[in-house]
Amino acid sequence: MSYRLRFDRSFMRQLESLPGDLRSVARHLIRSLADTPRPTKAKELDMHPTYFRIWLPRQHRLVYQVLDEESVVDLLYIGPKPPDLYDRLGLGRQQS
Repeated sequence: MSYRLRFDRSFMRQLESLPGDLRSVARHLIRSLADTPRPTKAKELDMHPTYFRIWLPRQHRLVYQVLDEESVVDLLYIGPKPPDLYDRLGLGRQQS
């Protein structure tokens, strides 16, 4: 089953602002998520089922959500990983 890739203008701006070689790698990876939304190098975020991150070269990250019921991969962020990235996305670790 193929998944539909969903993203907004902000995500496209982030993708287009990547350096050329990294942008090429990222585009290939993003296209592959339609067929394999949970590749072996993806890690599900702690305490946030359905949300994943993939490390990219040069301390960059791709963060996305897999919605199986809708067969959708929601692309949320791609770019350098600032220290508060997951907090900004509302996916920070819960304090106990």
